[in-house]
Formats: sequence, structure tokens, C-alpha cells
Amino acid sequence: MNEAVERVVAYLYDQYDQPITLADMADVAILSQFHFARTFREVTGVSPGRFLSAIRLQRAKTLLTTTELTVTDISYMVGYNSLGTFTSRFTKSVGVTPIQYRSFAQADLAAGLGGAGRPGEDPAAFGAMAGWMTLPPAAEVRLMYIGVFDGPILQHLPVSCTMVENETAFQLDSVPEGEWYVFAAAVNPDEPPVDEYGSRVARLVAREGPVKCVRGQTTMLDLAMRPCRPTDPPMLLALPVVLDCSRVRQPMATSA
Repeated sequence: MNEAVERVVAYLYDQYDQPITLADMADVAILSQFHFARTFREVTGVSPGRFLSAIRLQRAKTLLTTTELTVTDISYMVGYNSLGTFTSRFTKSVGVTPIQYRSFAQADLAAGLGGAGRPGEDPAAFGAMAGWMTLPPAAEVRLMYIGVFDGPILQHLPVSCTMVENETAFQLDSVPEGEWYVFAAAVNPDEPPVDEYGSRVARLVAREGPVKCVRGQTTMLDLAMRPCRPTDPPMLLALPVVLDCSRVRQPMATSA
């Protein structure tokens, strides 16, 4: 079934700017719509529609940083018929507006690196997460980002995040009680961009979730870092924003 999903993912990357229905994707997979939707979610962790949306927004990020096209032109080029809808979804998913993202991308990768804590908070009102990242043999990475998110796609601002350099242990403080997804992404800022569009991509990734966080307790994690796969949803959160770990979402009581 992985081959069927990979075939559909390749189709989505090739045809993302066209109207694509669930029936179209199921035909490519040679599966019924119900079976395809269930299989796709099992392999990728997200629905086919969310994966397609992530591809479109990822492509928009690339066009914003590699061309001088207007935001309006880019929105239509990646499959949106409404500038307002595109801007709203981009901002919600990436964490900044398209114009802000274009500006951020011109800044130094590690500019604004900060701690994840929010001043004035009572640590006893939250939980924490801590653990280690296991790297593949001979892996060469320098910066590793770990964040706590409310869903299986790395988007929005995290509720807690941290960055470690040349080490594998991590600590995530001020995590609200509830169920969360923990993401880790490793990059080497000294290397040139490596994807086909010239955008920086993570060298290694890990995802764990849903993970339960309990107030006043520390949840221990062991994140197995691995190379990116074709079936991994695109990372939507703006990397310069990711690295500024002082920008975190306000705590919420619970998360589904």
C-alpha cells in the first residue's frame, strides 16, 4: 500500500496547481475512495486533502523566496482561486503572512534564536517534556529543533519549542495539559539548499504523537531521527520563525 500512496503523493506534487478531488487520487492509487483515504492517513498521518494543501503552501513558500512574483500571482499559481483564502490559510499554517515570510527568508537562518519560556508563567501550572534524539549512523547535523504542536502537520506556532546545537538531549517546558504532537527537525545551516526548488529542507525528522502531557509532570520521549520520506507532509512553519523559539502560542487548557 505504501507504493500506492507514494504514487499519489508524486501525482499531487506534479498536479498541485490543478483541481484535484478525492476520486482523482483514488483512481491514481487504484483503490476505492474509502480504502484510499484510510490507507493514505495511515501512511502519512494526515488526510489526502490536508496533504495537498500542505504541498500548495510549501510551493508558495518557495515562490515567495525565489521569485519577485506578487502574492496574488503566487496564490493562483499554486491552485487557489481566492487571494483572501490563500492569505488566510498561509498565515494560519505558516505562522506569518506571505509578505512577512518573504521578508523573514532574507534574514539570517539563526537570527532571533531565543528560549521557549514565557515570562511570568507559573511552571507548576504546566507539564514538561524531555528526552533524547537518536541519530542514524554517520549523521551530520548541527541544529535540531523540537516543538510541541496541536496536530500531525508541522504548522501554526508551537505551544513550546527549543533548539539544541551539537547535542541530542532536550527539554520542553511550559507545555499545557493535553494531547500533543512532538516534532523534531535537524538542519545543517552551513549546507546549501537541497530541494528541487532551492529551498532549505530538514535533513532528519521525527514525529511522536499524540503524546499526553500532565500538569506538574515531565513526559519522557525518545525521538528516533530519520531521513525525510516522500510521504512526509511538507513542513509549513516558517523556518526563521521556528528558530525564534520565543514566539510560541499562548497556552490552552486542552488539545485534541
